[in-house]
Amino acid sequence: MEWFIWLWLGVFVVALAFEFATADLVSIWFSLGAIPSFVLSLFEVNPAIQVVSFILVTAVLLLFTRPVVIKYFKVNEIKTNVDSVIGQEGIVTSSIMSNGIGRIKLRSQEWSAIADENIEVGQKIRVLDVEGNKLIVKKI
Repeated sequence: MEWFIWLWLGVFVVALAFEFATADLVSIWFSLGAIPSFVLSLFEVNPAIQVVSFILVTAVLLLFTRPVVIKYFKVNEIKTNVDSVIGQEGIVTSSIMSNGIGRIKLRSQEWSAIADENIEVGQKIRVLDVEGNKLIVKKI
């Protein structure tokens, strides 16, 4: 059954090429699942065992390693400019009254800001969160 060697090699190459084209972290597991089956085919193991090996290895990799890898690489997560201001420090340009709206300067841009305390002009603040088009800040 020499053609099983070529089958598993083909599955490996096609799945790997598809993964490079899509980068969805789905077909890479089929490619990796073909490796043990390829090795089994080199030793002329029963084709049914090769197929079962391919299915089991692919399923285990897909179910248990894919979530970990996706979490590690954080695929498709794009931070917006608004998200990047959280944790930044700025200066108050218009007083912020408790639960009122004031203005701050952050990275040379003016933003509307709210706080749960009074913050005077010229004091330093840190951005805690973004609510709509206003930044939630605290005095530092």
